Parts: sequence; C-alpha cells; structure tokens
Amino acid sequence: MQSAAPRLAIDYGSACTRAVLAWPDRPWHALIIEGTLEPSSAVHVARDGVITAGPGAWRLAGEDPGGFVAAPLDGGVGTVRVNGRTVEVADLVAATLRLIADEAARIAGILPADIRMSVPAGWDPVRRTWLRQAAHQAGLGRPQLIEAPVAALLSTSGPLSSGPSFSGTTSAGGRYVLVCDVGATAEASVVRAEPTGAEVLATAADPDAGGRAVDDRLVAMLLNTATTGNAQSEADTSGSDVGAVLRAGTAATAAILRTGKEAVSVQPAVTVPLPAPGVAVVLSTTLVEQAAEPVLRRVVALASAALRAAELSAGDLAEVYVVGGAAAMPAVPRALERHFGVPVRVAATPGAAVVLGVAEAEGAAAPETEPAPVVPPLTVLRILGLLVPGLASVAVFSHFVVTARGATASSWGELAIAGVLGLMLCLAAGPWIGAALARDAGLRIRWDASGQVSAGLLTADAFGVTVAALYAVAAALYLVAPFGEPLQWSLLPVLPAALLAGAVAVIIRRRLSAPVIVEFPLVATLILSVGSVLFALTVREEFAAGVQVWGEVAARVGGALVGVGVAMLVFRIAVLRGITAVVLGVFGFFIADPRAIGVFGAGVGIAVAVWWGQRLLALVRT
Repeated sequence: MQSAAPRLAIDYGSACTRAVLAWPDRPWHALIIEGTLEPSSAVHVARDGVITAGPGAWRLAGEDPGGFVAAPLDGGVGTVRVNGRTVEVADLVAATLRLIADEAARIAGILPADIRMSVPAGWDPVRRTWLRQAAHQAGLGRPQLIEAPVAALLSTSGPLSSGPSFSGTTSAGGRYVLVCDVGATAEASVVRAEPTGAEVLATAADPDAGGRAVDDRLVAMLLNTATTGNAQSEADTSGSDVGAVLRAGTAATAAILRTGKEAVSVQPAVTVPLPAPGVAVVLSTTLVEQAAEPVLRRVVALASAALRAAELSAGDLAEVYVVGGAAAMPAVPRALERHFGVPVRVAATPGAAVVLGVAEAEGAAAPETEPAPVVPPLTVLRILGLLVPGLASVAVFSHFVVTARGATASSWGELAIAGVLGLMLCLAAGPWIGAALARDAGLRIRWDASGQVSAGLLTADAFGVTVAALYAVAAALYLVAPFGEPLQWSLLPVLPAALLAGAVAVIIRRRLSAPVIVEFPLVATLILSVGSVLFALTVREEFAAGVQVWGEVAARVGGALVGVGVAMLVFRIAVLRGITAVVLGVFGFFIADPRAIGVFGAGVGIAVAVWWGQRLLALVRT
C-alpha cells in the first residue's frame, strides 16, 4: 500500500537550518545535509560569483574569508557586498534552501507539494513575501509560512516520535503563554492558545540577545584571560597561541567555541581544541553562564516588553516556554522563572522545537501536485497562427536563396524577414513546448506551473534565435560569402524581441502568483506573415511584361498588410490601433520597393520587440 504524501517542514534560522519530512502514517525523518542535522545557514561567495552553502561554505571560509557570509539573514532583504560583488541576499538564502530541497526530493522520491516554513512573528508582510520568494527561487514552490512561536507551542501538543497528526492543537486551551525563542538571536512572543489554534498577540526581538551575543562575550573573556594570564579564570588558556587564535576570530573558531558552549549544558566542563595544532581551552558551566549573564538580562527585558505590548502581566501567564539552540543552557529557564515567577518549560529538543511544530501545524494541505497551467486549445485559428508564420519564414528564406543576386540590402533584407517570422512561430508555440517539457519525468521533481510556462517560453525563444542563426549560416555557405553580414541581417532584428521574451520568462518563474500563459496575438501574426511573404516574394526591380502590374500590386498590398500588422502589435487601445493601422498601411503601400526589404524586416522585428516589452512592463508593475 502506497504511503500518504509527506510534508516538508523547514526552519531557516540565522545560524543553522533544520528540516524534517513528516508523514501522517509513519515517523518523521530529519534531513541530514553532509552529515549534520543542523546544516549551517552560512554561505560562501567565490570571486567568480559561485555560491556554496552548508558545510562546504565553512571549508572555503579558511581559504577565502572575504567570501564568507555567516548569517545571510543579517543582510536584510536587499543586497550585500561580498568579495567585491553585489549579491542578492535572497540568492544566499536560496542556496541553503536548495540543499534542503535536493535532500527532501532524494528521500521522498519527489519534492513534496506540501511545504511549510517558519517565520519570525515580528516580520512584516514585505519580509515574509521575500522569504517565500527565496524559497520559490530554490525550487520549493510557494510554501505556507507558520509563525515560529505558534510552531514552538504546537510542538508541545504531543510527541512527534510516532509521526505528526497534522490535526493537533495546543494543550493550553484559552491560555496565555510566553514563548521565548533563544537561538542565534532572540524573540519573545505572547501567544493566546485555544483549542482551535494559537494567535500571536505581541512580539519583541533583538538580534544581539541570543547565542551569538553569548559567543562574542565568551571569546572576549577567553581573550582577556589569555592576554592577562589571570590564574583565577574558569578557563584554562594555557598555550602561547591561544590569544593569537582568538584574535584571528575565524569562522571555524567561532563554530568550535559554540559547540563547546552547548556541551557544557550537559557536563560541568569540556576541553575545546582550537583550530591550531596543540591549542585548546577548557570551558566550564560557570564561565559560560558568566558570559551569558548580560545577554539573559536582555532576554528577560524582551519578554517583559512583549508582555506589556500584549497588555498582560506575569500573573496572566499560564506558562513560559523556551525553545532555540541557546535554550539548552540551564541559566536561561532559571533567569525567566526567577523574574516572572511562572513555571518555565524547556523543549525536549529546544533547537528542533520550531521545525517539529511547523510539521505539526494545521492548515489545508497543498495538493498532491500543483495544477498545471491551462494550455490554450488548438483551434483552427491557433493552428493557422503556428503554420502560417512557419511556412512564410521558409518561403521567404527559400526565395532569398534562389533569387539572391549579391550582397545588397534587397537580398540580405529577406533574411531579416525570415528570421523574425521564425521567431514569431517559436514564441507562439511556447505554451505547447512547455506542456511537452512538463511530461518529462526527469523534470518533475522541481516542476511547477510557473516553471512550465517559463521553460516553454525560454525554450521557444532559444529555438527562434537558433533558426535565425541557421538561416544566416546556410545563406553564407550557399553564396560562398563571409558569415558576418548575413549574421547581422538575420540576428540583429530578432535579438531585441528575444531578449525581452527571455526577461518575461524569468519574471514568470520568480513570481509567486499563479502564472498566466503569454499568447502572442494570432490575428496580428497572420496579417504580418501574409503581408511579409507577399511583399518579399513579389517585389522586384524589374518584372516580365505580363506580370509587372500584378507583381507591383501584390508587393504594395503586402507592404500595406505589414503596416497594419505592426500597428496591431504596437498599440493596445482600439482607437489608436485603428488610426495607426490606416496610417502605416498607406505608408507601407507607397514605400513597397526592393530597396526597402531590410526596412520592413527591421520594422517587423521592432514591432515584435515592442509587444514583448509591453508584456514585460505589465509583469513588473503587478
């Protein structure tokens, strides 16, 4: 019997990232990234812009410390300068989340459709949307966000060792609970817990009131001991290289001291080897608590501020609940209980409490797979919109090859028309190309609706540019001419439209809203195709006596149709479109001349580029 679909829960933190796969009918599975349950959120940006996440970032930190970013979340939602480069913080976050997505897909066989992420309660809507965009960029679709204090409280509803229920509620029905999340940073929130769910009433946060602040004070105290040689210190800093190692302040040193700090939560003292041969320090519980004392006072102040913001007092609290990696220090619950006089409960696994609560969070589960975008049905008009420009492109190119009389604008210009028509065909076929790609089993692990639309459009765009380039190469080989001029005539008219269409595809892929199929206007396509081929095939510098009149009429009608098609692409307002169609149609009729073939090709290319530019502008504005 096939197991029910899993849920992926992620807690992306300043210091580390935790993730679990949870099934309704079997135990949850913590994701292990390169041998650790808590992969670091740190990343490394190389000089060439390559981003390395997880444990690999720490390995590179020693070789290139200038590219190391210990906590991407500290950079806000904009950009940071790393190794002389400006990097989007979202790209740094996405690099770590991509490791989670890959491992989840490996374990589950396919990336789960139901993805939940924790978010600090104090984050505003802009930053929450930014986090979802970073997750979307990492291939995680559109995750549901669960506020961290609510998730922490949910993790107390029952042990998850037997598998999440997906329908659990807090045990503190109708009570006020103070949730203190003391990880690398600190956040205190007042939560009203009811049988139907939980609501955050107030929150207060401080990036300098968590484990990182304790680490900084611990290093300062050890450095002071190594410098002064204070024999009364609780730390044994014997060894002449201790001070040098601490002053260097490398990322590896900080990570090792953090591990030692967490170890003294369960034993009186530990020996911590520093990243230098034969150099070590001895950390004790007393020393760590001394370093943590001012930080804990700040945690208590944050909790008091959250209580005041919720207009409550300590007597209104049913419980104080502490989670986060630094919550394992015994001094944390003691300080809170001494101040509030309320029982303080520390999670059994304080560092994992939030991610387990995210896995337990209520809410409508996402569908098994994201609904694919509705591809337009192949009506007669749409079939003609695909066939006519394709046939017209081949006809114009063939006519060019047969009738070329040298390197003149009247001959090379036909390459421009053929290339633009080929691009129009390919871009019009984008929705169906995307649908065909979506059926590829190898792409389904990370496939979603926006990915289908974007991939179809990008593939079509690449096909169109390739067709134009092949026209130029074939023409140069056939005419035994240098490649430069035919490539200019064939590629330059299509590149603006191709670049704008590619930008549209990228924005569709990065947007969180449901993608919309971008369908090239069919009527304008047909008019431009017929007009272009009629003009290119009949315009001549000289005609046989019997066909001269009819050939000239056909060429001028073709020029007029091209003008009408350009107007239909460029203008969206009906009145302007009608007026411009008349003006450009008359203009095209009178300038139909062999010397104007290149002008017509460039004009059609510009019109197609303007249409895609309008689509791009509309996407950017929404």
